[in-house]
Amino acid sequence: MSLLDGGIAAIFGAALGGIYLDGQLVRSGAMPIYDNEGNITGYAGGAPIAIKCQVDAATWDMRRAEGYVEGDMRIIVLTAGLGVAITTDHRITAKGATWMIQSVELDAAASHYVLRGRKAA
Repeated sequence: MSLLDGGIAAIFGAALGGIYLDGQLVRSGAMPIYDNEGNITGYAGGAPIAIKCQVDAATWDMRRAEGYVEGDMRIIVLTAGLGVAITTDHRITAKGATWMIQSVELDAAASHYVLRGRKAA
């Protein structure tokens, strides 16, 4: 395995996996969940996938991005062993909260995702 075909992801996973939080990535299902105002707050269904993640304050760029809402957080997810691409159709559960994914970036080395998450109601 070379660094260009997943080696960096494996190195980051091995080095940081022990200090990152356990979490779950939940795939979206076909059935949306609505709040009292008719807004979609998530999706029902899909088997959860175990992840290693870190929840932190939103970056300056996230705060300046269109759609940012006070309280949005940065979530870093290690890609080692993930096996799926994270999209805005997923939710993450970590630190006792569930986060809807608002934006997704994969770093250049494909070792981790940087997400903007919004706490689900």
